[in-house]
Amino acid sequence: MSTLRVECAAIVKTRRSEVQMLLFFEEYAKHFALNFGQAAHGIRYFFSHPDADSSSPRGSLKHGLVSSGIRSKRVANDLLFAFIPPHWHHSREELSSMLSISFSQWFQYGYSAWRFTESGEVRADLAGVDRRWDPRCQAP
Repeated sequence: MSTLRVECAAIVKTRRSEVQMLLFFEEYAKHFALNFGQAAHGIRYFFSHPDADSSSPRGSLKHGLVSSGIRSKRVANDLLFAFIPPHWHHSREELSSMLSISFSQWFQYGYSAWRFTESGEVRADLAGVDRRWDPRCQAP
């Protein structure tokens, strides 16, 4: 009987390890989707950034240069954070909250943050929304 108990304990331990590994990869993949979405947004609007609007008119060479300076740093940062494990810089609570949301939704949160409220709901009214905006922009 004790041999059976030892075998059962080993099976449970193995299953627990497998589940933990699957959760790790799911959290990692969803975090990657969010950060990759942010990087894609930065690339899409590489030469136009709301924080550069105060330095020069939109569409001007100076605006494009200032915007590309801001965007290049943020895209590099987003790609770095896409690849490093989220467990290094997020709490257990933050990571577990990612599990109920789909991969594609996390990508959208990064790629088009302007479409969503702070709670993650789709904004009802998008009139006047600047699509170049992301949560790291300075307040207008």
